[in-house]
Amino acid sequence: MKKLVVSGLVVGMLAGCASYEKRPMTQESAKALRGQSVAVTARKAPDFTAMTPAKAAFGLLGAAAMISEGNGIIASNQVADPASTIAAQLTAAIGANYGTTSSSNAVATDKDDAPSIAASATSADRFVIDVQTINWSFVYFPSSWGRYRVIYTAKARLIDAQSKSVIAEGFCKRIPEDATNAPSYDELLNNQAARLKSELSLAAEECVKTLKAEMLAL
Repeated sequence: MKKLVVSGLVVGMLAGCASYEKRPMTQESAKALRGQSVAVTARKAPDFTAMTPAKAAFGLLGAAAMISEGNGIIASNQVADPASTIAAQLTAAIGANYGTTSSSNAVATDKDDAPSIAASATSADRFVIDVQTINWSFVYFPSSWGRYRVIYTAKARLIDAQSKSVIAEGFCKRIPEDATNAPSYDELLNNQAARLKSELSLAAEECVKTLKAEMLAL
């Protein structure tokens, strides 16, 4: 029963990814980037879920406790949302390959629609890279309750602030499947959550690689 609860919650965490398109950069859009300034969005990190066997036993009733514990771990260990790192690296890749400049302006937003994000950009910034963490969490392996995997999913968009439209879009995920070398709860959080930070760093690297290929056509 507990395995079914875990599987259901994990599926629920990742369900949002299905609604995001893979829309690669077109040659026409690439030409429009030349010489333009690209800003990035600044978003509040979503809740972090820490799923342990004890809390999973309560099913959905344990969800609030998982989120409370997860957010506490993030705050006390100063764990950064990978979205900002991904956005910075995508912006650098656009600059290196399409001749753009990186703006120092951050576009603060909590909106999902492109026109609202575009309206928040300064007139000097023609394009905006919006990277949004959809899910970050750690979950115990159903086959090995003492071992944990760090799950990360995100979506990214390149928005033309002038036309207020999305010109490229993609999503990425990292969901380890092998429990062999997976950390225990303590190993994940020892030394100010060093292993958790390392796992999220690996997720960011994989996301950048995926989004450069599938979204930016690089």
